[in-house]
Amino acid sequence: MADLAIVGAGIMGANHVRTARSLREWERVVVVDPDRNRAQAVAGSNGFRTAADLASVLGLMDAVIIAAPNELHEPLARDVLAMHKHVLIEKPLAHDIDSARKILSAAQDSNGKVLVGHIERFNAAVAELMQWAGEAEHIEFRRIGPRGNRRLGDVVSDLMVHDLELFLAMAAARDGEPARVENIIAMWAGAQDDMCTALLRTSTGLSATFTASLMGQEKRRNVILTGKDVQVVGDLVRQAVTIDRIEHVEFVDERGARYRQRGSKEIPFLDAGEPLRREQRHFLDVVTGQADPLVGAEQALAAMELVQRVCDAADAACGRDAAGADPS
Repeated sequence: MADLAIVGAGIMGANHVRTARSLREWERVVVVDPDRNRAQAVAGSNGFRTAADLASVLGLMDAVIIAAPNELHEPLARDVLAMHKHVLIEKPLAHDIDSARKILSAAQDSNGKVLVGHIERFNAAVAELMQWAGEAEHIEFRRIGPRGNRRLGDVVSDLMVHDLELFLAMAAARDGEPARVENIIAMWAGAQDDMCTALLRTSTGLSATFTASLMGQEKRRNVILTGKDVQVVGDLVRQAVTIDRIEHVEFVDERGARYRQRGSKEIPFLDAGEPLRREQRHFLDVVTGQADPLVGAEQALAAMELVQRVCDAADAACGRDAAGADPS
């Protein structure tokens, strides 16, 4: 059993509160938000307490989930880690790379552990895809959806970041060491940079293409892993995977030399539970010492740095300066 504070009563905070209600191992849950009415609206229906600021309850907690605005991630995380408490920080780790590095430094000086909420890592399809990382020669990521009212930054930092972090994890699993991305080609598209495409290649030769777009008409999240003798296709929306293989056979019979191509398709059974619940369950295991964070501060920082490199490459391809402005 452990005590938990959830900081932020917005959309993600409310989702974490709902999820915490389903995990009986949280003995006490407090919803923290300076807007007491909003905090009460989220906490009250779940039977949880509220607080106006984290400092008033932090000493009583074992763990904290930070679902506050991005610019608050760093000061909140550093306060939590200074008290040697465990913390789950919704992605991104921080609102900029400098702040993310400060969180990593604080984590290295703390007994508290940091889990970063890259939710796709808890998708059943992604868990299956990770098992095939060793076969990968090329990986294609497609993250496409319609424009909405809740846009948090550009499509690379808000959408593609999920796939960039997953690519780094798959490359590390494939090669047994942290990935070093050596080559990046990228370009913006759309009237408001509503789309970005990128091609990356690691020092060990693993390549990947990425498309992040708000120009679609339906939500699509696909990962296609291609190996020498196999192609594994993940549908992250449906949490489903198909494994395709082609067998080429040459033989000679009474009619002479013959050639046959035969395909097979495997659809493994996946336990497709809610990724957010899996993530919070994993965090509880981290808090109770039963697991290490699946995505820690170091991995999340690496993803943020790769996001910046992709954005810089796309800006350069469009003739922009580092700030994204057209120098002409």
